[in-house]
Amino acid sequence: MSPQTRAPAAHTATAAPLLLHRSENPWGASPRAVEAARAELLRVNRYPDPSHTALIDALAAHHRTATDRIVVGNGLDEVVLMLALALRDLGRAVVTEATFQGYPKSLEAIGLTVTSTPLDRYRVDPDALIAEMKKAPALVFVCNPHNPTGSVLDAGAVHDLCDAARATGSHVIFDEAYAEFADDSFTSALPWAREQGNVSVLRTFSKAYGLASLRVGALLGDPGVVARTAAVQDAMPFHVNRLAQAAARAALADQAFLEQTRTRTATARMTLCACLDRLGVAHLPSQTNFVTLHLPGTAPEVTRQLLADDTFVRDTTDLGMPGWIRVSVGTPAEILTFVRRLEAALTQEAIR
Repeated sequence: MSPQTRAPAAHTATAAPLLLHRSENPWGASPRAVEAARAELLRVNRYPDPSHTALIDALAAHHRTATDRIVVGNGLDEVVLMLALALRDLGRAVVTEATFQGYPKSLEAIGLTVTSTPLDRYRVDPDALIAEMKKAPALVFVCNPHNPTGSVLDAGAVHDLCDAARATGSHVIFDEAYAEFADDSFTSALPWAREQGNVSVLRTFSKAYGLASLRVGALLGDPGVVARTAAVQDAMPFHVNRLAQAAARAALADQAFLEQTRTRTATARMTLCACLDRLGVAHLPSQTNFVTLHLPGTAPEVTRQLLADDTFVRDTTDLGMPGWIRVSVGTPAEILTFVRRLEAALTQEAIR
């Protein structure tokens, strides 16, 4: 287990560890979502709705699509695995280097051959993905906005990837877990997923909606693909617990709180970037709730020093980006604390 992922539960309650390694929402969930979950505690003796009917109805209304185009699961990790099982007859899969590790882990676990394409200056290279699709049909995972760089694809790239999926018999899955944080330049693949049978979109309640502990993820796509994914899920019913279903519906209904989260995150991200600029620390532009810092030659040691100071960040070496660390956007107070501790760690490294 890498140092930045060591469980912080070992710390004392008074240590107040700074948790900046999992891209969580530091402002929490909508109070309406919390109250909805609390109300369901009175019914925990009853199984949840295995069909997630009310939640799927709410998602369909929110995303302006049909209910038979949505399946939900116990976080996107489960949805990715279930979707991969449903479409495993494609036989091969393509992902980018330096990406969410849930893709290759799930794909390799079910026996698919996985090919990785390089990033282009720390951005997803659509041409490289399309070149792989032209070799043979594939299940293609595209993280957009991209984790761990924070970049987004332009509209032309999204269009080209969807066209390539149609032309080659591939299936492209756009993981839009961080979409709510992106600005107006972001192009979602949802319009293609509503119309095109071989394009799917993933969304989550773990990030902007602040429900990471409750585990709610959704797949939006073709009714046939949704049905096949749901059929795989039937092997293990009751995927999303009743507290999570209620909280997700309430969170979706409270768009004012989501907008507040978006505004707070954008402001805090600018503050963090300004502080990094003051320290002379290079970083990638981000449209998410994290910023990725360049610390060539020192990233692992700085990560260890920050951990010793109760500060958790994500060394991205195992993601294929050595020399970088990913830092969640925290509250203003958390950012100031992080910057102070980072400066101390950098100073310590400089005098070694």
